[in-house]
Amino acid sequence: MTGATGRKSLTLTFSGGDALVTGAASGIGAAIARTLMSAGVRTIRLDLRAPDPEPGFAAELQVGVAADVRDPDLMGRLAEAGVAGDAISYLVNCAGIIDNTGFSGVDRQAWLRCLEINLVGAYNLIDALSPALRGATHSAIVNITSIEAARVIALSDPDPTPQYAASKAGLHMLTQTAARALAVDGVRVNSISPGFVATPMAAAHGDTTVLPPALAARVPAGRFAEPDDIAQAAAFLLSDQAGYITGTDLRVDGGFQLT
Repeated sequence: MTGATGRKSLTLTFSGGDALVTGAASGIGAAIARTLMSAGVRTIRLDLRAPDPEPGFAAELQVGVAADVRDPDLMGRLAEAGVAGDAISYLVNCAGIIDNTGFSGVDRQAWLRCLEINLVGAYNLIDALSPALRGATHSAIVNITSIEAARVIALSDPDPTPQYAASKAGLHMLTQTAARALAVDGVRVNSISPGFVATPMAAAHGDTTVLPPALAARVPAGRFAEPDDIAQAAAFLLSDQAGYITGTDLRVDGGFQLT
């Protein structure tokens, strides 16, 4: 008996409606939006600046929206862009910032800015879209947290940034509370904790094609993650195939947790 030859595949399916991805202009958010569109999911791509159209995808599969996740009238901004909120079944909270301040002397404004964007902004979207998600036949939320949500990281920078770590730890717990609150209506809520990812944000601190010595010894996979590595994980958690998964966090860190 001979083994099968050729590439094997397993298809993910998405039985819900539209998806909304925040922070979709670049990096992980852009990769998640592309992955969902490649599956045929109409995707609303939200960022401070309306993301440019993605070449290779039909216009009807993508809607770019300029909005701030801190805006108390997010549904109004979506409506102005022609987006029907009640058609949204999937939400990915990826918008986020990090100011590498170090631990000491972080002022109130820096704290508030980080918490409002990384944490309160995610809650704003979950809360605003809850009626639509509760009414959808298939609905799911993925929050993009960080390995810093559960572990102090001071490898690429000499000092941890407390407001960023606190915001991501809070987002992890928001995932848990949202999962519990929305489960009764069939809305699944999970999070992903990426490790070191080759994004424009990371590139601001140096070359992301090769792990620097401080990281190389700590990442068994031997490389930075690509945004697509995170996007594929997000797609799985949103898909029908993850229908019994809620309230969990998926680390995509190349084995960093092992060291």
